[in-house]
Amino acid sequence: MSDREELPVPSNPMAVARRLLPSWQNENQRLVCRRWRGSWMRWTGTCWRELDEQQMRSSLYKRLEYAIYSVPGKDGQPEIRDWAPTKQKISNLLDALGAITLLPTDTDAPSWVEQDAAGKDSSPIVACENGLLRIRDRALLPHTPGFFNLVSVPFHYDPAATAPTWERFLRQIWPDDQAALDALQEWFGYVLSGRTDQQKILLIKGPSRSGKGTIARVLKELVGRENLAGPTLAGLGSNFGLSTLLGKPLAVISDARLSGKDGGQVVERLLTISGEDTIDIDRKFRDPWTGKLPTRLMILTNELPSFGDSSGVIARRFIVLNMTVSWLGKEDTNLTDKLAAEMPGILNWALEGLARLQRIGRITDPPSSQEAVITMQDTASPTSAFIRERCTVGAACEVPVDTLWAVWREWAEDNGVRAVGTKQMFGRNLLSVVPQLHRARPRDAYGRQVPTYTGITLTPSDPR
Repeated sequence: MSDREELPVPSNPMAVARRLLPSWQNENQRLVCRRWRGSWMRWTGTCWRELDEQQMRSSLYKRLEYAIYSVPGKDGQPEIRDWAPTKQKISNLLDALGAITLLPTDTDAPSWVEQDAAGKDSSPIVACENGLLRIRDRALLPHTPGFFNLVSVPFHYDPAATAPTWERFLRQIWPDDQAALDALQEWFGYVLSGRTDQQKILLIKGPSRSGKGTIARVLKELVGRENLAGPTLAGLGSNFGLSTLLGKPLAVISDARLSGKDGGQVVERLLTISGEDTIDIDRKFRDPWTGKLPTRLMILTNELPSFGDSSGVIARRFIVLNMTVSWLGKEDTNLTDKLAAEMPGILNWALEGLARLQRIGRITDPPSSQEAVITMQDTASPTSAFIRERCTVGAACEVPVDTLWAVWREWAEDNGVRAVGTKQMFGRNLLSVVPQLHRARPRDAYGRQVPTYTGITLTPSDPR
């Protein structure tokens, strides 16, 4: 009997939880297992990973299988009983352990938590195998569970490492576009940092064998394969489509294709994820998850995707990198292995991008991407294209509703716009593109009220 663990009675799960707590702490009495946003998180030594609830239950069943507890006997002597774990006892115990180890729901990764947050600045930190790299001064700090991070670079930080093959590969893709190179470098650093404040989506467009997949594979190796999600665009609009993004700092969407019927829901999801908005996510056989996703989205495509968004806002979320050269039939089959050997150098390259992002405050928007962004905006919102081509916007502008409606219908027919819509729908789409738009009913020379838009007018045609 003496070698069996004695615990408090099962009817007092909080007392049992406090007795078990030391096994959930490291040698410095720091918690290495936490409850966060409905999930169990375990510190691996370099970062925090989600622990399946079945694993938690399994460990408790095994721990308590031979445990005992004592109750007062009839003769005043303690009576020893088997703890005898059951589903209900384990559930109650998990609830109690969750209460003790709870990490506040408003805690976002990466961040310092509880007493570790005191005196710490908010400068980005990248977890490497040999420590926490503080970007501000490139200092390596010791790993600690007090830094709540979901991403750890799977190799050592080496300040002297370089990546000549990688940089030569990128210069071959964009030989005359330094802004595109800067944007990609800043994006790599942005993903590593765990930041989501830029509210941008990277879209790489190019023909087959142009290097899109190679860039994605390198970034995947940089953040670690276990930190990557690979959804489809259409899948994001499905009921459980976002559940694969939970805890994933990067999602790469390959060969992006979207049918018209999926468009509205997918656009809404893309705006929510990239916009740092709180979202409820359904999970199969589990409680819904509520919070802000840490996921940065990267889309690879041969052609620009067509989004249905009357406001055209979605197009402005994209940083577009255009590729024009294809190496089909001339591929370097050993390139991936060569780049894998340069990962410490690629990390330093990405850190330079992050430092520049910190300095200028926003990811570089290459001039070469502007045409693609406008094309996406026009495809998503023909109303945006109409306003840009035929209208002038300003506080002193006004135009009769019927006049603008007639010109819109003519323009839509000339430009092959199928969904001309009703006059009311056109007005709604106008308002989504021109927020300062108003309707008024001034009187004409005969005293009749004329429905009029204020804040917009038709641009005079050039004299022929």
